[in-house]
Amino acid sequence: MTEFETERTMPAGADAVFAVVSDLERLTEWLPHEIRVRPTHDDPGSDPARGGGDVTEVHAEVEPRHVDAHGLVRVRPEQMRVEWGGGDSTDYAGYLQVMGDDPDRSSVLLHLSFLGDQPETHTGQASDEVRRGLDTGLENLARMLAERAI
Repeated sequence: MTEFETERTMPAGADAVFAVVSDLERLTEWLPHEIRVRPTHDDPGSDPARGGGDVTEVHAEVEPRHVDAHGLVRVRPEQMRVEWGGGDSTDYAGYLQVMGDDPDRSSVLLHLSFLGDQPETHTGQASDEVRRGLDTGLENLARMLAERAI
């Protein structure tokens, strides 16, 4: 298992940040351009109170591989948290946690776990790309919030 984590201060309060990151239709506005996530539908048997969520399609061109997958995303407003994982696979999961009480500033923690023997679990290009992607995503989010494009 390999875990990646990064945290960044955001130029907006936690409620404003969570409104952006929990809107699955807006993910492409701040995710790295190599990663495209598209909500497809609600999980048919999902009950959000019991961990249900939205089914998504993920397309990623992150060297050295190409990913086309379905996943499950759970938005947990009571925790200011968005969680996701592979729909058909248990070898990948992540979460984004928004924290803060200041109305003009908050913090976002972005965490990814690779649980199998994927290229990202080894040192080298794939793990370097994951680290860059985490940093780029949070930089894009901070820039978007600073420009008040929310």
